[in-house]
Amino acid sequence: MYYLYIAVFGAIGAAARYWISITFETGDFPYDILCINILGSFLLAITLRYLATVSRFSHSLITGIGIGLIGSFTTFSTFSAQVMDLLLREQYITAAAYILSNLIGGFLSAALGVYVSNRLITRKELKENA
Repeated sequence: MYYLYIAVFGAIGAAARYWISITFETGDFPYDILCINILGSFLLAITLRYLATVSRFSHSLITGIGIGLIGSFTTFSTFSAQVMDLLLREQYITAAAYILSNLIGGFLSAALGVYVSNRLITRKELKENA
């Protein structure tokens, strides 16, 4: 079942990334992929932290969402290619800003995802114990 979930969610994630990248085309700074990677970091944290505590979601489904959907939605290869393109065009400051934006934005959004997940888990536990 893992492979089916990964394949189906992977197709959805890749299509969503492609749609966002063509809908929100950017100039010299690749905001589209930056936003995709930051959103993906947040969603992966929610998936791995919160959804894992929801009993109606199987481990196979969570794996499919995490690896398939979010893994194919975010993109390290496009990020790398865009950094190389910026460097080849000698846009060193833009390349550095893009790298730092992805790293810092990704970590902060993942931390926010864990924080939101912890709040949701606490709220769920309080409801169950009430």
